[in-house]
Amino acid sequence: MKTGRSHGFTLIELVMVIVIVSVLAVGVTRFITATVGGYVDTAERQQMATAGLIAAEKMSRAIRSALPNSVRVASGCIEFIPVLAGTDYVSAPISSPAASIDAVGARLDSAVIGRAAIYPIDQSELYDPQSPGPNSLSDALAQLPTGADDVTVTLSANHQFPTDSPARRMYLVGTPVAYCQSGTAIYRYVNYGFNATPDLPPSSGGVREMLINLVAAGTTDFNYTPASLVRNAVVQMSFRVSDGGESFDIQQEVNIRNVP
Repeated sequence: MKTGRSHGFTLIELVMVIVIVSVLAVGVTRFITATVGGYVDTAERQQMATAGLIAAEKMSRAIRSALPNSVRVASGCIEFIPVLAGTDYVSAPISSPAASIDAVGARLDSAVIGRAAIYPIDQSELYDPQSPGPNSLSDALAQLPTGADDVTVTLSANHQFPTDSPARRMYLVGTPVAYCQSGTAIYRYVNYGFNATPDLPPSSGGVREMLINLVAAGTTDFNYTPASLVRNAVVQMSFRVSDGGESFDIQQEVNIRNVP
């Protein structure tokens, strides 16, 4: 009588299969972990760089609107007076104080209120506005109305400007704005008023808003080159964003095309 042979795995074969499968599983796991980790690291670096570029672009757009000759820089800080609107004037109170300026309409959707500036070439006057003057920046508020034809800009008090602008340009401006690094953040300072002597970062009053908080300590730098007869004023800024051992240097140049 013949008996059939049984078929199956021996213990050695089973152990070998388990070992091989374990090795493959470890390899696949490490491959997936490395791939996911690389993706996460890349995404974090991209997010950090994007945050820095957005902050630089926001500062650039604001600085481009600076009133001519109003830019002041200090260690890790920049300050300027923002232009709200601009137009040409026909006549302005130059020889004596008055409360109105005849100007060309700027085709505004709504009236703009701010301090009036004519031929702003003396920075000390810009940060110490006076009325009735003479001063290139009025302490009195002016209103530029809507309209495309000749308009009258009214001032809240009499003011006298020192001299005419060669291009007969007039600006309406707001109060100073500053960007400064403090610790690992860059802040935007507004509504703190005018300081004849530079006070950067502003230490009294106003509002401080965080722009970005990933900046390596002490890396923010602003350099200002005033305008000349052959070129616009230029602001060069640089800072380093850093997070989780990764860093990214940002450098940007801003042209200020406004002229007195």
